[in-house]
Parts: sequence; C-alpha cells; structure tokens
Amino acid sequence: MRMIKGLWYFYQKLILPSLGVSVVLAFFSQSLLFGVGFSYAILTPFVHLYTYEINMPDEYYFYYNLGLSKRSLWANTLGISTLIILMLLLI
Repeated sequence: MRMIKGLWYFYQKLILPSLGVSVVLAFFSQSLLFGVGFSYAILTPFVHLYTYEINMPDEYYFYYNLGLSKRSLWANTLGISTLIILMLLLI
C-alpha cells in the first residue's frame, strides 16, 4: 500500500503540467480526445525527465525510501503513457 501511495504522489507532479500542455496541443489536432491522449502520452516522459532528473534529482531519495527505484518510477511513467494511448486507440 505504501508503494501505491508513493506512485500516486510521484505521478501527481506529472499530471497537471502534462495535461495542461496536452489540452493546448490537442486544439491543433483533428480529434480532440485522441489529440489530448496522444500528446499526454508523449509529453509525460519529458515532464518526468525535466521534473525529476533536472529540476529535483534529490527527490528520488524520498521514493527510494518508500521502496521505489528510479527504474520502477520510469517504468510506471512509460507504462501509464502506453495504457493511455492504447485506451484511446480503442475508443
């Protein structure tokens, strides 16, 4: 349960910036729903890179103490982004 809460806390810092930029970019696409999902899935790893690798690299220690390695956090980011693309392709 502690790891799930840690992942949720980790992902909260990625949701708002990724979703905000994705909505703006989606207005330039033909399908609004697919545009938001696709741009969100593409932007989230870059927001992760900027937020946790460049801006706050010491934050990884907090997640490591919760039992989450850097590799598992990256896998979570890429996995959720892939799930969003797959869900929107099925719609």
